[in-house]
Amino acid sequence: MNAISRSWNITKLTFTVIGQDKEMLLFPFFASIASILYVAAILVPSGLLQALSESDAAGAEAVWGVTEYTILFVVYLGLSFIATFFNVCVVYTTKTRFEGGDATFMDSIRFGMSKTVIIFQWSLLAATIGLLLAMLERFALRLGGIGKIVVNLIRSVLGLAWSVLTLFVVPVLVYENVSPLEAVRRSKDILKKTWGESLGRAFGLGLIQFVCILAVIGVTLGLGILVPQGPGGLVVMALGAICLLGVFLVFNVANTIFNTALYVYASTGKEPAVFDAEVLVNAFEAKG
Repeated sequence: MNAISRSWNITKLTFTVIGQDKEMLLFPFFASIASILYVAAILVPSGLLQALSESDAAGAEAVWGVTEYTILFVVYLGLSFIATFFNVCVVYTTKTRFEGGDATFMDSIRFGMSKTVIIFQWSLLAATIGLLLAMLERFALRLGGIGKIVVNLIRSVLGLAWSVLTLFVVPVLVYENVSPLEAVRRSKDILKKTWGESLGRAFGLGLIQFVCILAVIGVTLGLGILVPQGPGGLVVMALGAICLLGVFLVFNVANTIFNTALYVYASTGKEPAVFDAEVLVNAFEAKG
């Protein structure tokens, strides 16, 4: 099974769950709206948005103090909480479907509400890591030259490592009653046990998403050329934007569903009911 066919099969299997629980598409939509409103509510009154613009213009001369970093931490904390809360809802809906149930939208919201304490604790940890990475970025600005390149490289590597290390944190928080630090350790163990050298195979959905985005952009631009400028052109652009939003929502949910399926298979050895065991095994060839 080559990478393209494997990615296509995984995508089809993931879409089976989305087809059964279409309400899951609302979770990333509400997460996006809540994130925009939250950031606007924090950054605009605080003036941090202006500080960011000024620092970009001033470069290394703009020095941030405790106030700026505190506001940035609050932003990271809120965004992490919002994203994690709605991802927990998606994972719970998926978990219920895997177990033969059918969770409603409000069932998943209520489950997410029951996990607010652990979600907040996890968000504190994630926001702290995000702030440390941001501080490294600011430090790199002050260095300039080769120092800036080296520090930015270190920051990028650390950020990527953190993203990979925490790949299964949300499924762990839903399935297991553990602390955030223990969830990171469990995520690492699952990753080490079943992912290994096959990590790159997880980008199959990303490849399909990229193709879909290119297709939407291509069709939109093509129609934009054919349709005369004016109201018709605006309609085409609006439809293109809606389609891009749809792609984002679908693949955001699809990635979370697939990660949940991988967690279940990796931690229990049992494939979810709606997933093909062969596809999962091929995607996660365990180390011998």
